Amino acid sequence: MGLRDSDLILVERSNTLKKVTYGDRANIASSDLLLVERGGTLYQCTYANWSSADSTDLILVEANSTTNGRVVGKLYNETQSAWAFSTANVDIHSANHEIGPLTLLYGEDRNNTNPFSVAEVQVEVTSSASYADGDLYIGFRNTAPTDWMGDLPIAAVQILHADGSTVRVTGYHSCTWNFALGNTQAGYRDWATTRSQDTRTNMNYDPADAVGGYYGCTGDPVINCIATCNTCEWQFAYTQNRGATGSQWVGAQRGISSSTYTGNPSTTSILPVGTANVSQSSSTSDGYLYSECSGSDTNDVTWLALYATGNIYNGDRIRICYFGGGNGQYSSTGLQEDGSLYLRFIEE
Repeated sequence: MGLRDSDLILVERSNTLKKVTYGDRANIASSDLLLVERGGTLYQCTYANWSSADSTDLILVEANSTTNGRVVGKLYNETQSAWAFSTANVDIHSANHEIGPLTLLYGEDRNNTNPFSVAEVQVEVTSSASYADGDLYIGFRNTAPTDWMGDLPIAAVQILHADGSTVRVTGYHSCTWNFALGNTQAGYRDWATTRSQDTRTNMNYDPADAVGGYYGCTGDPVINCIATCNTCEWQFAYTQNRGATGSQWVGAQRGISSSTYTGNPSTTSILPVGTANVSQSSSTSDGYLYSECSGSDTNDVTWLALYATGNIYNGDRIRICYFGGGNGQYSSTGLQEDGSLYLRFIEE
């Protein structure tokens, strides 16, 4: 079947069993034990030795998504040869990097309460030093064959140290944002968005070259903000606000909890990597950002820009909390799992 980031691996650490997602395998310790089958015999293998095990050795994996015909909770065997052992950081500075594949559902009611998912990329931001300052971009490409079914809500973004447990704080940003916090620095005030119709259909373009530039939260008092820009590509929405477009089968009812994911590095919970693993907020005012697709061309690209990030280090982890709980009526007409979400860092 092929391993997916959402798949669960059983790991033993200090005589305690726990489940780790394949996407979070970098956090498996070298002395942790895996249960391995070889020739019909079960044995334990340390993670440090797993890379040198026989390519046909099997591990037991629990499906945690419905992609590729999976059934959530069903167990299956996966070979050692299917495991990616590379620990190299992903280059996001020399080209636009696709995040994914995403895990999406279809045929869900609009404004439904399905959980959000969290994707992670451990990044390389420069090849000439250990860190760099520049501009970070998150790109969304409408891959839905029926354009208005392509919306993708994003609830939160975090930049973490390589350990995956602490928030990166730079001279300009506390790098944890929950868009439920609205027009604040812990919400979406730090982010700018491409203007209406200033989209690129070719993913080889640098996002900095978007025609007409970006619309952001600037000035004193704050003006020109996503909250007041009805024609901007990225907009703020929650509950029935999202339903005002009339779209069906797309959209979350709310964002994620602003009391749990506070936007404060000292108090926020860390977004956990996984599929459908972050519940929607119970507060009716906790919203999210989404790129409105109605009337757009399929494959149009819109960008969120974080200017002057401060020093981001190679090995830092960028986590994006996205809504995969309702992305079109059918997989043939809705947003596609591949080619829909991108990252780019452009060094100053």
